[in-house]
Amino acid sequence: MTKGKKLIIIVLILLMVSAFPLGVLLNKITASGFDDSGFLSYFSKKDDKINILVFGVDALNKDSVRRSRSDSIMLFSMNSSGKDPVLISIPRDTIVDIPGRQRPEKVNHAHAYGDVELLVETVENLFDIKIDHFIRVNYKAVEEMVDALGGVEIDVPMDMRYNDPYDKPPLHINISKGLQILDGKNSVHFLRFRKGYANQDLGRIEAQQNFVVALKKKVLSPSVIPKIPQLIEIFHEHVDTNITQGAMLKLSSNFIKFNQEELTRFTLPGNARTVNGVAGYFVDEEELKRIKIELSEDKQTVGRVAVLNGCGVKNIATKYASKLEDENISIESIGNHENYDVEVSFIEFRQPFKKQAQEMGKLLGIKDIRESDSLAEGEFDINVIIGKDLDI
Repeated sequence: MTKGKKLIIIVLILLMVSAFPLGVLLNKITASGFDDSGFLSYFSKKDDKINILVFGVDALNKDSVRRSRSDSIMLFSMNSSGKDPVLISIPRDTIVDIPGRQRPEKVNHAHAYGDVELLVETVENLFDIKIDHFIRVNYKAVEEMVDALGGVEIDVPMDMRYNDPYDKPPLHINISKGLQILDGKNSVHFLRFRKGYANQDLGRIEAQQNFVVALKKKVLSPSVIPKIPQLIEIFHEHVDTNITQGAMLKLSSNFIKFNQEELTRFTLPGNARTVNGVAGYFVDEEELKRIKIELSEDKQTVGRVAVLNGCGVKNIATKYASKLEDENISIESIGNHENYDVEVSFIEFRQPFKKQAQEMGKLLGIKDIRESDSLAEGEFDINVIIGKDLDI
């Protein structure tokens, strides 16, 4: 593995999952040493999907990684043009069908049963997609990297106390609440802790995302430049990936192009419960259907769309609904907003329909695009509210 490739992997893991572009560090990398075999033919169509499974494992070194459980599982997907980026966090306790197992189990068991191949197959079956690449990291990579960077500043939300004498090695978490600089060992403990969160795995995912944002600040600071050789050695020791050099170069150029504001980022919808004696996190099947549409290479729908009159002008909702239909966007409902005093038009959406809402905004000249929790239990995925500012 070349130094250039290793550095790109470093940035992919640290920045891809936190929705920050790679430009700052990638501008420091030359293409020398890259094998460009397959580079020009890497994508067969203009808008091929790229799906990358990024996950950690609860192992301390490569010798113990093969039969360890996966952790912090994330699926990243985007078009070959760098558009439509989606990042889905998959709770480790998500109940799924694992090939070869007699009954549904937690997704993090798949890696322990059959290494990367079985975890990849399990996630592919869950979303009905093809996963092109994986990036696997063990805890030691995080610990050594944070120490190399001089620690990470984190506002710890609670006193974190946990002991597991049966873990290998025994796990003892003892972190006090408050703003502090965590060293490598305590950073790993912070990432692994979940017992104190009200919603356990979901709270842990949010904490992990906050950690990555804090880590990003370190990685993008000028002080990291002299530490790059040390970081490369750490990742050579603790990171596995099947991304080829040519593919990595192509991916890096796409990451430079994509805007973090365009990233649709969410946790796989569902809830924790016990079903038929199986306890875990059960996926919302209706939401999963919509996510599959979002990830599909030949998706034909943008979800359930309603256009609402928010200004009181007769037939205004019908007028703008027709504009969307002219662009092959199906409209399920045309009606009135709860009031006619909307000064500035806006579009509200539920995940995972952020990108489609943004596209409709561009078509209609609406700049206010907002996520709405109220749509979570509603009939529609996207509401277009026509205000007094648009041409009537």
